[in-house]
Amino acid sequence: MLSGTLFLHGGNEFHADSAEFDQHFVNVISGAKVGIFPGASVSERDRIATVAFASGYFSLYGIELEELKDLSASELAPIDALILPGGSPLHLLEKSLPHRDALDEFLDRGVIYGASAGAMVLGRGFTMAGAWHSGLAFGQFEALVHFAGELPARPGLLYGLPEGGGLAVARTGEILAKSSGVEIRA
Repeated sequence: MLSGTLFLHGGNEFHADSAEFDQHFVNVISGAKVGIFPGASVSERDRIATVAFASGYFSLYGIELEELKDLSASELAPIDALILPGGSPLHLLEKSLPHRDALDEFLDRGVIYGASAGAMVLGRGFTMAGAWHSGLAFGQFEALVHFAGELPARPGLLYGLPEGGGLAVARTGEILAKSSGVEIRA
């Protein structure tokens, strides 16, 4: 397994459209214990639906997901790979920030798959409703999810991640895998 790797997904996750990227993720985590933290879900109904949908999708690859209650070191200890699905990036950031150090230690030994909101919070930050929000800064990139069109002309490393597309990035910044449609601007 590639520890210290971020899998950034552009949204509309857990669908056949993302099979190319997800197959790479599945190959990397073969034999790993995988957790899912639906912290971007803003309601109990959304949380249940997200976990059920993701669990059904990954079961097609022979992977069983364990739902995490939070991102504390004790919740992260038994898993090797973590999935942060979409929803509200602000809600996910609020739930993740208190556990940033535990996530950082986890990333030293595991991998994180961030889809949509999950991808947005893993980088240096993101823009939402015209306001900038600092992210968890596990890389000096900004993930532009649900991306279509041209990357904006602004400074910094930008990853344009289309729906169904993804990018695997090492902690060092090295790009390990990229699905079609992903654009990068440094």
